[in-house]
Amino acid sequence: MKSNRLYSLAIFIVLITGAILVSLSQIKNEPSKSVKTKQEKQKGAHVFGRMDTTKFKFFKETNIDWITIVPWGYQDDYDSPSVSHHRGDPARKARRDSMYLKNIQLLRGAGFKVFVKPHIWLHTPYEEKWRSDIFPSNDENWELWKETYRAFILRYAKIAELGEAEMFCVGAELTRLTLEKTEFWTELIQEIRSVFSGKLTYAANWYEEYENISFWNDLDYIGIQTYFPLANNKNPIADEVSKGWKKILPKLRSIHEKFDRKILFTEMGYKSTANCAIKPWEWLDESDQDRNEYSLEAQANCYAAFFDSVWPENWFAGVHLWQYRYDYTPDDNLKNLDFTPQGKPANKIITTGFK
Repeated sequence: MKSNRLYSLAIFIVLITGAILVSLSQIKNEPSKSVKTKQEKQKGAHVFGRMDTTKFKFFKETNIDWITIVPWGYQDDYDSPSVSHHRGDPARKARRDSMYLKNIQLLRGAGFKVFVKPHIWLHTPYEEKWRSDIFPSNDENWELWKETYRAFILRYAKIAELGEAEMFCVGAELTRLTLEKTEFWTELIQEIRSVFSGKLTYAANWYEEYENISFWNDLDYIGIQTYFPLANNKNPIADEVSKGWKKILPKLRSIHEKFDRKILFTEMGYKSTANCAIKPWEWLDESDQDRNEYSLEAQANCYAAFFDSVWPENWFAGVHLWQYRYDYTPDDNLKNLDFTPQGKPANKIITTGFK
């Protein structure tokens, strides 16, 4: 009788001990809901030119850990009814798809994270129109544009998924369409999520777009193409540029709080010109070289102000710089005036800031 009681007690102890161990293992394996894991800021760069894996070392030494890939779609002008992205040639499309997939895999194999960020290029814009003005001229053209844009975006979302890219952009700087065709974007985002399992963002223009978009809750990040004017004078010192940021930060913080999404600078860059903080968004071409004062210091000061003013903010998710190149050569005069920080003091500022 006594032995039966001892046996029963032993079984009871084993069961209780097992239950406690299971509970402890569940507690150990389930993340605490009261503790938020600190998220590393994205240290990214758009890199253009034919991929050269020998340049990966330079990007790692600059502490860049995200590479942004930009596939292009094309249309003739802002009111064109369709987006072209393979010129109707299945063989060409297959070759391009294979190239992008291979590049994503090479980057990830080298330890980089990948952001796939499709853009639209206008072939023959007039009256100073650009992609922010894209808006088909009538309902019939709108239906056609929707389907061709959808095909363009889903094509690269599927490639991003095959390559296991970490993030995808559903569009870039399409101001009129995001503000006037909201339903299209909410439906498209849902469809993209059905084929792509990574993070999603949209790259909103800094001017009159990011603060007026209503569908940020459908995305993982509030993305901004960050070309805010930050100074009124040429060759500003870093403190002057930081004062420009102080006027903008409350607006950014407010939009973060409204949607409870961190803000990602999907694009930011500065030319090597004395006026780079006045109109950062302005492109350079051959005719601009004689009209712009070369200034490595102004470019470096803009980056120093960014790391001092914006980088520490807890609502800030990171930045994807515009731009670096695989084929960079310091002898190219246009590129020396242009946005690339390669071979310039700005790159040292970035390397330190990204540590």
